[in-house]
Amino acid sequence: MDQDEYVIFAELDGACFEQIVASLQGRFARLQFGRQGDDWIWLEHRHGRMEIDTFYSTWLELKGRRRDYGLAREVLACLQPAWIEHIFQPPRVDVTR
Repeated sequence: MDQDEYVIFAELDGACFEQIVASLQGRFARLQFGRQGDDWIWLEHRHGRMEIDTFYSTWLELKGRRRDYGLAREVLACLQPAWIEHIFQPPRVDVTR
């Protein structure tokens, strides 16, 4: 498997955007977010960026490179189970890239 391939790790409830941001702000120092027609959250890390957004879905999609699986698990561990709609096992290829 190509570890640089972009994948979708999970789908989150977009109605919980503010709660998700608040939960992640307490854990990740390099976080940006906004609401400009779509909701988006960027988590910067040493290898790049993990993204949570509604750019191509009605759900908030947690996505990044396949090699960031461990970080995706950390992100999901910060969230309330009710905010998580679906975790893809294995992660789904992000065909928008």
